[in-house]
Amino acid sequence: MASDDGGPEGGPSYSIHGGTADADRLERQAEVMRAATMAFLSRTGLQAGWACLDVGCGTGQVSFDMARVTGPTGRVTGIDTDAEALSIAGRAAGGQGVQVRFVCADAAAPAQGDAFDLAFARLVLSHLADPSAALRAMRQSVRPGGVVAVEDLYTGTLRSDPPDHALDRLQDIYSATVRFHGGDPTIGPRLRALFSAAGLQVAEEKTVVNLMTTVEQKLFLVELVDNMRESILQAEVATAAQLDQVRAGVDRAARRPGTAFHQARMHQVWGRRPSVDQG
Repeated sequence: MASDDGGPEGGPSYSIHGGTADADRLERQAEVMRAATMAFLSRTGLQAGWACLDVGCGTGQVSFDMARVTGPTGRVTGIDTDAEALSIAGRAAGGQGVQVRFVCADAAAPAQGDAFDLAFARLVLSHLADPSAALRAMRQSVRPGGVVAVEDLYTGTLRSDPPDHALDRLQDIYSATVRFHGGDPTIGPRLRALFSAAGLQVAEEKTVVNLMTTVEQKLFLVELVDNMRESILQAEVATAAQLDQVRAGVDRAARRPGTAFHQARMHQVWGRRPSVDQG
C-alpha cells in the first residue's frame, strides 16, 4: 500500500514507491512467494465459494490467485490506497480470466463488515505505524468464525549463499528506512500477540524462507533499492553514492548464476474471529 505523505511532518508513509514504477518488482516478488503463500492460504481452509478480502493488494497477484481457488461461486475484493496500482490490477484482471473487484481503501478502515470468509494481508502490517488498527479492521471485515491471515517478515534474516556484503547492507538500510517512516521491519514474531490483542483466536503460526535462484527472481531486490531510493534518501540512512554502491553490489550478486538469495524469514499467522464476540 502506498501513501503520498512526505514522512514525519506529514505522517508516516509507505517506504516503497508504488504505481507503475513498482509493478515489475511486485510481479517478481509474487513469483518468489506464490507457492508458500498459497500453501498458507490452503491451510486456512480457502476453498471454492469463499468471499475473500486482500488487504494492500497492490497490483493484484494474490487477489488473482485467490480468485482461481474461490471460483465463480466465490468473490474476491482487493483494497489498496495506491490508485495507480489498482488501475494496473483492474486492467490485468481480464487477462487472468478471473473476477476480482478492486477498491481504493485504507487498511485500517473496515471493509463491508461481516462480509468476508477470509481477510488476508501480505507485507503490509510491517509498514504501518498502527498495525493493530489494520488487524481490528480485518477482524471486523470477516463474519463471526471467519479467518484473518497475515504474512510478514523479520528483517535481519535476508542472506545470500555464498554470503555477500551488499545484501547485509541492503537489509540494514531497508530496516532503518521503514522505521523512519513509522513501520516495524521485524514485526513477524509480534504477529501472534497482535492477533490476540485484536480479539482473534490464533490457529497457527509458521515461518518460511523463500528461495531465489534465478536471475529474474533475484533482481526483485535490485528493483526494491530503486523504488525505495527516495524514501532512503529522505530518511538519511545512506547517501546517494552509498546507495549506488549497494545497488551495484546487489545487482552483481543477483546476476551471478551460482548465488542464491534467501528472502527474509516470513511469519505466517492465521486465526479466527470468535463465533460469538465478547463484549
